[in-house]
Amino acid sequence: MSKKRLVIRQSSPWGVLLVVLFALAFLAGIALLAFSKNVKTYNIVNGGITFSSKEGFIFYQASNSRQLKKELHLYGLCSRSYTNTVKPYLLKSFPKDFKYLPANLRKKMFISAMLPIALTVREQLQQEHKIVVQIKAKVESGAKLNEQDKTFLKAMMKKYKTDNLAELVKRADSVPVSLLIAQAGIESGWGKSRFTSLYNNIYGIHRKHRKPWQPIVMSFDNLYDATVMYMMNLNTSAAYKKFREERYLMGKNKNPYKLAEYLTMYSTKRQRYIKLVQHILTSNGLARYDDYGVQQILVSNYSLNDNVQ
Repeated sequence: MSKKRLVIRQSSPWGVLLVVLFALAFLAGIALLAFSKNVKTYNIVNGGITFSSKEGFIFYQASNSRQLKKELHLYGLCSRSYTNTVKPYLLKSFPKDFKYLPANLRKKMFISAMLPIALTVREQLQQEHKIVVQIKAKVESGAKLNEQDKTFLKAMMKKYKTDNLAELVKRADSVPVSLLIAQAGIESGWGKSRFTSLYNNIYGIHRKHRKPWQPIVMSFDNLYDATVMYMMNLNTSAAYKKFREERYLMGKNKNPYKLAEYLTMYSTKRQRYIKLVQHILTSNGLARYDDYGVQQILVSNYSLNDNVQ
Protein backbone atom coordinates (compact mmCIF):
# COMPACT_ATOMS: atom_id res chain seq x y z
CA MET A 1 0.00 0.00 0.00
CA SER A 2 1.60 3.28 -1.12
CA LYS A 3 1.78 6.23 1.22
CA LYS A 4 0.77 9.69 0.05
CA ARG A 5 3.40 12.32 0.47
CA LEU A 6 2.68 15.89 1.50
CA VAL A 7 3.73 18.12 -1.37
CA ILE A 8 4.50 21.76 -0.68
CA ARG A 9 4.17 23.80 -3.79
CA GLN A 10 6.32 26.82 -4.32
CA SER A 11 4.28 30.01 -4.14
CA SER A 12 4.55 32.80 -6.67
CA PRO A 13 6.54 35.84 -5.40
CA TRP A 14 3.62 38.04 -6.47
CA GLY A 15 1.24 35.95 -4.39
CA VAL A 16 3.42 36.25 -1.30
CA LEU A 17 3.68 40.01 -1.81
CA LEU A 18 -0.10 40.28 -2.12
CA VAL A 19 -0.61 38.37 1.14
CA VAL A 20 1.91 40.60 2.97
CA LEU A 21 0.26 43.78 1.70
CA PHE A 22 -3.16 42.51 2.73
CA ALA A 23 -1.88 41.72 6.24
CA LEU A 24 -0.32 45.17 6.57
CA ALA A 25 -3.55 46.83 5.41
CA PHE A 26 -5.54 44.80 7.97
CA LEU A 27 -3.21 45.80 10.83
CA ALA A 28 -3.34 49.44 9.73
CA GLY A 29 -7.14 49.31 9.86
CA ILE A 30 -7.09 47.90 13.38
CA ALA A 31 -4.66 50.61 14.49
CA LEU A 32 -6.85 53.32 12.96
CA LEU A 33 -9.88 52.10 14.88
CA ALA A 34 -7.92 51.91 18.12
CA PHE A 35 -6.62 55.49 17.94
CA SER A 36 -9.55 57.36 16.44
CA LYS A 37 -11.33 58.43 19.65
CA ASN A 38 -10.21 62.06 20.02
CA VAL A 39 -6.94 60.96 21.62
CA LYS A 40 -3.65 62.07 20.13
CA THR A 41 -0.65 60.11 21.37
CA TYR A 42 2.64 61.86 20.77
CA ASN A 43 4.90 59.04 21.99
CA ILE A 44 7.15 61.40 23.90
CA VAL A 45 9.12 59.60 26.58
CA ASN A 46 11.41 61.68 28.75
CA GLY A 47 12.99 60.36 31.92
CA GLY A 48 10.23 57.90 32.68
CA ILE A 49 7.37 60.24 31.73
CA THR A 50 4.97 59.40 28.92
CA PHE A 51 2.78 62.16 27.48
CA SER A 52 -0.42 62.11 25.45
CA SER A 53 -2.93 64.84 24.57
CA LYS A 54 -6.71 64.86 24.78
CA GLU A 55 -8.54 67.95 23.50
CA GLY A 56 -6.77 70.79 25.28
CA PHE A 57 -5.05 69.07 28.16
CA ILE A 58 -2.16 66.66 28.54
CA PHE A 59 -2.01 63.30 30.25
CA TYR A 60 1.30 62.22 31.72
CA GLN A 61 2.39 59.00 33.36
CA ALA A 62 5.30 58.77 35.79
CA SER A 63 7.18 55.48 36.01
CA ASN A 64 7.75 55.88 39.76
CA SER A 65 6.97 58.22 42.66
CA ARG A 66 10.36 59.91 42.53
CA GLN A 67 9.72 60.91 38.94
CA LEU A 68 6.17 61.98 39.79
CA LYS A 69 7.44 64.29 42.52
CA LYS A 70 9.89 65.83 40.07
CA GLU A 71 7.17 66.41 37.49
CA LEU A 72 4.75 67.94 40.01
CA HIS A 73 7.42 70.50 40.86
CA LEU A 74 8.22 71.04 37.19
CA TYR A 75 4.59 71.83 36.39
CA GLY A 76 4.35 74.10 39.42
CA LEU A 77 1.71 71.91 41.04
CA CYS A 78 3.54 71.63 44.35
CA SER A 79 4.22 75.34 44.73
CA ARG A 80 1.20 77.54 44.11
CA SER A 81 2.02 80.43 46.45
CA TYR A 82 1.93 83.13 43.75
CA THR A 83 -0.88 82.00 41.49
CA ASN A 84 -4.35 80.56 41.74
CA THR A 85 -4.21 78.74 38.43
CA VAL A 86 -2.64 75.43 37.46
CA LYS A 87 -1.63 74.02 34.11
CA PRO A 88 -3.78 71.27 32.54
CA TYR A 89 -1.30 68.44 33.10
CA LEU A 90 -3.31 65.43 34.24
CA LEU A 91 -1.76 62.38 35.86
CA LYS A 92 -3.07 59.25 34.20
CA SER A 93 -2.44 56.82 37.09
CA PHE A 94 -0.50 56.85 40.32
CA PRO A 95 2.76 54.87 40.02
CA LYS A 96 2.85 51.43 41.62
CA ASP A 97 5.25 52.49 44.39
CA PHE A 98 3.13 55.50 45.39
CA LYS A 99 1.57 53.62 48.29
CA TYR A 100 4.98 53.18 49.93
CA LEU A 101 5.63 56.90 50.34
CA PRO A 102 5.51 58.46 53.83
CA ALA A 103 1.95 59.47 54.68
CA ASN A 104 2.47 63.24 54.75
CA LEU A 105 4.39 63.30 51.47
CA ARG A 106 1.88 60.98 49.81
CA LYS A 107 -1.02 63.23 50.85
CA LYS A 108 0.70 66.37 49.55
CA MET A 109 1.52 64.74 46.22
CA PHE A 110 -1.98 63.28 45.97
CA ILE A 111 -3.58 66.69 46.35
CA SER A 112 -1.12 68.25 43.88
CA ALA A 113 -1.80 65.54 41.28
CA MET A 114 -5.58 65.56 41.71
CA LEU A 115 -6.07 69.33 41.66
CA PRO A 116 -5.67 69.82 37.85
CA ILE A 117 -7.96 66.85 37.21
CA ALA A 118 -10.66 68.19 39.52
CA LEU A 119 -10.40 71.69 38.05
CA THR A 120 -10.54 70.42 34.47
CA VAL A 121 -13.71 68.39 35.01
CA ARG A 122 -15.27 71.23 37.00
CA GLU A 123 -14.53 73.65 34.16
CA GLN A 124 -16.23 71.39 31.65
CA LEU A 125 -19.32 70.91 33.81
CA GLN A 126 -19.57 74.63 34.51
CA GLN A 127 -19.56 75.37 30.79
CA GLU A 128 -22.36 72.86 30.27
CA HIS A 129 -24.31 74.34 33.18
CA LYS A 130 -23.95 77.84 31.77
CA ILE A 131 -25.41 76.81 28.40
CA VAL A 132 -28.28 74.90 30.03
CA VAL A 133 -29.18 77.97 32.12
CA GLN A 134 -29.14 80.14 28.98
CA ILE A 135 -31.46 77.73 27.17
CA LYS A 136 -33.83 77.67 30.15
CA ALA A 137 -33.95 81.47 30.11
CA LYS A 138 -34.84 81.38 26.40
CA VAL A 139 -37.65 78.94 27.01
CA GLU A 140 -39.06 80.99 29.90
CA SER A 141 -38.95 84.17 27.83
CA GLY A 142 -40.86 82.51 25.01
CA ALA A 143 -37.94 82.75 22.58
CA LYS A 144 -37.63 80.09 19.91
CA LEU A 145 -34.77 77.63 20.29
CA ASN A 146 -32.51 77.15 17.28
CA GLU A 147 -31.40 73.74 16.08
CA GLN A 148 -28.11 73.96 17.95
CA ASP A 149 -29.94 74.65 21.21
CA LYS A 150 -32.32 71.75 20.60
CA THR A 151 -29.49 69.33 19.81
CA PHE A 152 -27.52 70.36 22.89
CA LEU A 153 -30.58 70.16 25.13
CA LYS A 154 -31.47 66.70 23.88
CA ALA A 155 -27.90 65.48 24.50
CA MET A 156 -27.84 66.94 28.03
CA MET A 157 -31.19 65.42 28.97
CA LYS A 158 -29.99 62.02 27.84
CA LYS A 159 -26.70 62.42 29.66
CA TYR A 160 -28.22 63.59 32.94
CA LYS A 161 -31.18 61.20 32.73
CA THR A 162 -34.04 63.67 32.92
CA ASP A 163 -36.55 65.22 30.50
CA ASN A 164 -37.35 68.12 32.84
CA LEU A 165 -35.50 71.35 32.09
CA ALA A 166 -35.70 72.68 35.66
CA GLU A 167 -34.29 69.41 36.95
CA LEU A 168 -31.56 69.48 34.30
CA VAL A 169 -30.32 72.81 35.64
CA LYS A 170 -29.92 71.18 39.06
CA ARG A 171 -28.14 68.13 37.68
CA ALA A 172 -25.81 69.66 35.10
CA ASP A 173 -23.55 71.35 37.60
CA SER A 174 -20.16 70.89 39.25
CA VAL A 175 -18.94 69.77 42.65
CA PRO A 176 -16.58 71.90 44.78
CA VAL A 177 -12.98 70.87 44.16
CA SER A 178 -12.33 70.69 47.90
CA LEU A 179 -15.15 68.19 48.43
CA LEU A 180 -13.99 66.07 45.51
CA ILE A 181 -10.40 65.88 46.78
CA ALA A 182 -11.56 65.15 50.33
CA GLN A 183 -13.66 62.20 49.19
CA ALA A 184 -10.97 60.94 46.84
CA GLY A 185 -8.45 61.08 49.69
CA ILE A 186 -10.73 59.17 52.04
CA GLU A 187 -11.85 56.52 49.57
CA SER A 188 -8.35 55.84 48.22
CA GLY A 189 -6.36 56.24 51.42
CA TRP A 190 -4.63 59.18 49.72
CA GLY A 191 -3.73 57.00 46.76
CA LYS A 192 -2.73 53.93 48.76
CA SER A 193 -5.70 51.62 48.18
CA ARG A 194 -5.67 48.47 46.05
CA PHE A 195 -8.60 49.79 44.00
CA THR A 196 -6.54 52.86 43.13
CA SER A 197 -3.53 50.83 42.07
CA LEU A 198 -5.44 48.23 40.05
CA TYR A 199 -8.42 50.13 38.65
CA ASN A 200 -7.76 53.91 39.01
CA ASN A 201 -10.88 53.89 41.17
CA ILE A 202 -10.10 56.53 43.78
CA TYR A 203 -13.74 57.20 44.71
CA GLY A 204 -14.82 53.68 45.67
CA ILE A 205 -17.44 53.60 42.90
CA HIS A 206 -19.10 50.17 42.78
CA ARG A 207 -20.49 48.43 39.73
CA LYS A 208 -24.28 48.45 39.46
CA HIS A 209 -24.47 45.26 37.40
CA ARG A 210 -21.47 43.12 38.27
CA LYS A 211 -20.67 39.94 36.39
CA PRO A 212 -19.09 37.00 38.30
CA TRP A 213 -15.58 37.56 36.90
CA GLN A 214 -15.58 41.34 37.43
CA PRO A 215 -14.23 43.22 40.48
CA ILE A 216 -16.78 44.76 42.80
CA VAL A 217 -15.68 48.27 41.83
CA MET A 218 -15.56 49.92 38.43
CA SER A 219 -12.34 50.06 36.45
CA PHE A 220 -11.15 53.21 34.68
CA ASP A 221 -8.49 53.90 32.08
CA ASN A 222 -7.28 56.92 34.01
CA LEU A 223 -7.98 59.19 36.98
CA TYR A 224 -9.76 61.72 34.79
CA ASP A 225 -12.37 59.17 33.68
CA ALA A 226 -12.89 58.14 37.30
CA THR A 227 -13.45 61.78 38.25
CA VAL A 228 -16.02 62.25 35.47
CA MET A 229 -17.91 59.20 36.76
CA TYR A 230 -17.76 60.50 40.35
CA MET A 231 -19.31 63.79 39.23
CA MET A 232 -21.97 62.04 37.16
CA ASN A 233 -22.81 59.75 40.06
CA LEU A 234 -23.58 62.73 42.31
CA ASN A 235 -25.44 64.46 39.48
CA THR A 236 -27.78 61.64 38.47
CA SER A 237 -28.22 59.14 41.31
CA ALA A 238 -31.47 59.31 43.27
CA ALA A 239 -29.42 58.90 46.45
CA TYR A 240 -28.06 62.44 46.06
CA LYS A 241 -31.26 64.32 45.23
CA LYS A 242 -31.06 66.42 48.40
CA PHE A 243 -27.40 67.10 47.66
CA ARG A 244 -28.37 68.56 44.28
CA GLU A 245 -31.24 70.58 45.74
CA GLU A 246 -28.97 72.20 48.32
CA ARG A 247 -26.25 72.82 45.73
CA TYR A 248 -28.79 74.57 43.49
CA LEU A 249 -29.96 76.83 46.32
CA MET A 250 -26.34 77.81 47.03
CA GLY A 251 -25.85 79.13 43.51
CA LYS A 252 -22.25 80.04 42.71
CA ASN A 253 -21.20 80.17 46.37
CA LYS A 254 -21.16 76.46 47.10
CA ASN A 255 -20.26 75.54 50.67
CA PRO A 256 -18.40 72.18 50.63
CA TYR A 257 -18.69 71.76 54.41
CA LYS A 258 -22.49 72.14 54.25
CA LEU A 259 -22.83 70.02 51.08
CA ALA A 260 -20.99 67.18 52.82
CA GLU A 261 -24.02 66.79 55.10
CA TYR A 262 -25.99 65.41 52.13
CA LEU A 263 -23.56 62.58 51.36
CA THR A 264 -24.82 60.12 53.96
CA MET A 265 -25.62 57.57 51.23
CA TYR A 266 -22.05 57.58 49.93
CA SER A 267 -20.87 55.32 52.74
CA THR A 268 -22.39 52.76 55.10
CA LYS A 269 -20.81 54.78 57.92
CA ARG A 270 -23.49 57.44 57.31
CA GLN A 271 -23.05 60.31 59.84
CA ARG A 272 -19.54 59.20 60.80
CA TYR A 273 -18.58 59.49 57.17
CA ILE A 274 -19.95 63.04 57.01
CA LYS A 275 -17.90 64.07 60.02
CA LEU A 276 -14.82 62.47 58.47
CA VAL A 277 -15.29 64.38 55.20
CA GLN A 278 -15.74 67.63 57.09
CA HIS A 279 -12.66 66.93 59.19
CA ILE A 280 -10.57 66.28 56.07
CA LEU A 281 -11.85 69.50 54.52
CA THR A 282 -10.89 71.65 57.49
CA SER A 283 -7.70 69.92 58.68
CA ASN A 284 -6.14 70.14 55.21
CA GLY A 285 -7.45 73.57 54.28
CA LEU A 286 -8.91 72.19 51.05
CA ALA A 287 -11.51 74.96 50.63
CA ARG A 288 -8.82 77.33 49.39
CA TYR A 289 -8.63 75.31 46.17
CA ASP A 290 -12.25 76.07 45.30
CA ASP A 291 -11.17 79.47 43.96
CA TYR A 292 -8.45 78.02 41.76
CA GLY A 293 -8.69 77.87 37.98
CA VAL A 294 -7.04 75.85 35.26
CA GLN A 295 -5.15 77.36 32.35
CA GLN A 296 -6.03 77.04 28.66
CA ILE A 297 -8.76 74.41 28.83
CA LEU A 298 -10.38 73.71 25.46
CA VAL A 299 -13.55 71.66 25.75
CA SER A 300 -15.64 72.67 22.75
CA ASN A 301 -15.02 69.42 20.88
CA TYR A 302 -14.94 66.99 23.78
CA SER A 303 -17.90 65.37 25.46
CA LEU A 304 -17.90 64.29 29.08
CA ASN A 305 -20.39 61.65 28.03
CA ASP A 306 -17.69 59.57 26.31
CA ASN A 307 -16.87 57.53 29.38
CA VAL A 308 -20.12 57.56 31.33
CA GLN A 309 -21.59 54.11 31.93
